Amino acid sequence: MSNPFGTSANAAVVISPLAEVTATNQRLKRELDALAVTSDQKSSYQAARAKLRDSGLLGLRVPREMGGAGGTQEHVIAVTRILARADAGIAQLLQPHYGFTDTIALLPSAQARHRLYQDVLNGERIANAASERGGKHSADFTTTLVPEGEGYRLNGRKYYATGSIGARWITVIGKGPHGGQTLAYVPTDAAGVTLQDDWNGLGQRGSSSGSLILDAVKVPKDYIIPLWDAAHRVRAWHESGRLIHAAIDLGIAEGTFEWGAHAVATDQRIPFESPYRLLAEDPVLQYQMGIVSARVRAVAALLTETSRLLDAVQQQDAASLSALQAALVATKALAADVSLSVSSEVFSWSGARTADRALRIERYWRNARTRTLHDPVRLRYLELGRSLIADAAPTFSSTHQDPQP
Repeated sequence: MSNPFGTSANAAVVISPLAEVTATNQRLKRELDALAVTSDQKSSYQAARAKLRDSGLLGLRVPREMGGAGGTQEHVIAVTRILARADAGIAQLLQPHYGFTDTIALLPSAQARHRLYQDVLNGERIANAASERGGKHSADFTTTLVPEGEGYRLNGRKYYATGSIGARWITVIGKGPHGGQTLAYVPTDAAGVTLQDDWNGLGQRGSSSGSLILDAVKVPKDYIIPLWDAAHRVRAWHESGRLIHAAIDLGIAEGTFEWGAHAVATDQRIPFESPYRLLAEDPVLQYQMGIVSARVRAVAALLTETSRLLDAVQQQDAASLSALQAALVATKALAADVSLSVSSEVFSWSGARTADRALRIERYWRNARTRTLHDPVRLRYLELGRSLIADAAPTFSSTHQDPQP
């Protein structure tokens, strides 16, 4: 493509009004369900990505004044959660896409904003490249953005470029000239951009997270957020990205439970020692499934509450920020826990035949295990406990003073 920062001729598919979102989402979930086993067996997700592209759901966060649906974070979380029940990898494509659709509003150029919004409405995806290998941690960046002429010169190498395969745009975060971080929107077919379909993880194959090589890539200044700092991340991306993580984890748990409940309800075989006529009649199994259902429902309620807090904060209700951060940490930790436990426990419900690889049930656990490795749950519980103690200390000291001698 001679001018990757030019215009797009594709026809837009826009879901409007928002009442159509639920029906569209459920239809796409059924389509992904039908593809999930084959996609996992062949490690081929092109058909699933095409279904997502054609659904119109990618334009959910585009503002109404720009021709989009103007969906809330609560809508985003609901959409992602439902799709994760079918294919958590495809659902993860929505994390960078929705998060960096939000940050389009931070770009300095109206022309660049219009170009990006139009591409999103045309079914194009936005991916993200932040993490790197070789440093002390994944955000120890060597990628640099250096001012040059009317734009920037971008060099570096990224790993876990989430959603990059099949995406039209990719947001790259690296060291800026000021010493902090800078964010750039880069077309995936721009000169100097090389995408490698080399993601070799245990799970989340559908997340299309290859490596990204950037060799002297020219980026116009209109497509740059010069200072990508904490204030920008709170407004768009950081909290929403973490909450989408929780929605995907919960969706895995729900998808696993759906499969397990159906298997128990329809299974005609019973354990050799069982005194019951059918597997579904076993009261111990009923009890176990009841506990799992209650835990999943509890996390779902917390997820919905937290998504509403996120909407409030992003609508400039700064007073809700501390409540959001506490709820977000709790939601993310509990969703990870329930995702791992349910996707493992389901195998015990129907016995050894559940391990038949033709069923591909282990994909739920592989996806859950892979997703929850990058952000240790213990750190989230630690973060929550530490913040609760800090918040309680002033209140406690003012109401429980030592008696005077």
